[in-house]
Amino acid sequence: MTNALFICLIVTAVGVPAYFLYWHLFRPVLLTRLKYRLYECRDNARILFLSDGFKEHPKAYPLLELFCNKSIAMVDEVDLADLICLKVDRTTVLKVERDFNIVANSSIPIRKIFIQWGITITGAVLANSPGFLIVLVPVFALSVTALWFTRVKRIVLEVIKRAAGAFYLKPC
Repeated sequence: MTNALFICLIVTAVGVPAYFLYWHLFRPVLLTRLKYRLYECRDNARILFLSDGFKEHPKAYPLLELFCNKSIAMVDEVDLADLICLKVDRTTVLKVERDFNIVANSSIPIRKIFIQWGITITGAVLANSPGFLIVLVPVFALSVTALWFTRVKRIVLEVIKRAAGAFYLKPC
């Protein structure tokens, strides 16, 4: 009994300062850096638009601008629980799928900006939900190793579409 109490006290003595360091020191700095990367994505899209990089794909620019602006507005409060648990209707998922196809069929610089946006917002989601990250890392590692299976890939893509649909439903 005393060993269990001693272990609980050690976990508490280490966990509470680690918790406060993460939420009050590390996380704000990380989110600020991620927000600047989102500004960089938006600025790169605007520069590409001004240099006629969207001439062949004019529908992609408003989509990138929308993705970046909504992400900048939500980067501080978006977390994994919101994105997974939010019910997204089928029309929103189809709209996201259409928008992703428009960007995926665009030129290489547009896709690079989109990929940078996706990596950045994924980092923000994981930074805002470290508890889920600790729980889901083994599941994610298993999914990545099994990604070549069509069923797992389809499930992962559906979760990504639902998460992007949650961005559509949130106000700027």
